[in-house]
Amino acid sequence: MESEFAQAKRFALDAVQGDVKNEYTESLTTAYKLLYLIAQKQRDFQAALAYHEKYMAADKGYLNEVSAKALAYQTVKQQVLAKKLQIDALDKQNRILQLQRALDKKAIETTRLYIILLLTVLAFIAFVAYRIKRSQLSFMRMARRDGLTGLFNRQHFLDEAQRQLQYCRKSARDACLVLIDLDHFKNINDTHGHVVGDEVLKRAVMACQAHLRSTDVFGRLGGEEFGILLPECSLERVNERVEQLRLAVAEIPPSDALCVPVSASFGVATTVFSGYELRQLLIHADDALYQAKNSGRNRAVVFNDTGDMPQDGMRKSRRGTPMVEPVA
Repeated sequence: MESEFAQAKRFALDAVQGDVKNEYTESLTTAYKLLYLIAQKQRDFQAALAYHEKYMAADKGYLNEVSAKALAYQTVKQQVLAKKLQIDALDKQNRILQLQRALDKKAIETTRLYIILLLTVLAFIAFVAYRIKRSQLSFMRMARRDGLTGLFNRQHFLDEAQRQLQYCRKSARDACLVLIDLDHFKNINDTHGHVVGDEVLKRAVMACQAHLRSTDVFGRLGGEEFGILLPECSLERVNERVEQLRLAVAEIPPSDALCVPVSASFGVATTVFSGYELRQLLIHADDALYQAKNSGRNRAVVFNDTGDMPQDGMRKSRRGTPMVEPVA
């Protein structure tokens, strides 16, 4: 038994001697603990106390080293974990930035599509408004114009003539009203048909328009009857101008569509004798037209106040009412 203790003691002392100086290891702690137990068994209490103190110191140092290593390990582990979390956070942030860029791109595309849609809607609205405006202008034109000749219709002619007469009255300028009736037009329709009759009307209108000013008011009053208001036209000039119109109609050249001679009778009233009331001008122009028709047609007669014009009874024997209902 004694030899076993000696051998164990020797091994323990070798372990103490072989250990690294100032380092506490598990083998050093075990060696001091073994030396302490051997000394205690050998009842060498002083040596046992010394070895016990060294054992306690070695054990404490070993535990401290173990704790330090564990702490260092945990610290490194936490640092690695923190770094990983940081990398994960950066990765998530990158993904968020990518998603945000994608959303911004989508937002730009959506905005672009919205702008395109808005422009399309505005273009459609503008197109519809343009079509509506064209329709309105077309309806207004149809309401004001004669469908065959393109002249002012009866009502619009009377309105425009009244407006021009008011202007001439305020500016103390003369004006003349001319009524035109195509000669034997009923016979043309009956003999050659309405197609030729319509061509006669259009050719007569074109012939007259070539001698009118932009300020003159030209309208179709019905059938083969037309009216022209010549503002700022004096009594001295009206004979010349109306004669131009009469010759223009009489000299319409024949063609395949128009193979009949055309002429017209003209009745003229001036503000010098009839005043600026449209009603009175219409009555006097109608009287002059009646005399032109009664005198052989294809001529122009100007109304005057010398008493040479037909009386009311003679006018009513041709027609019970004036050719155009005058306006007030």
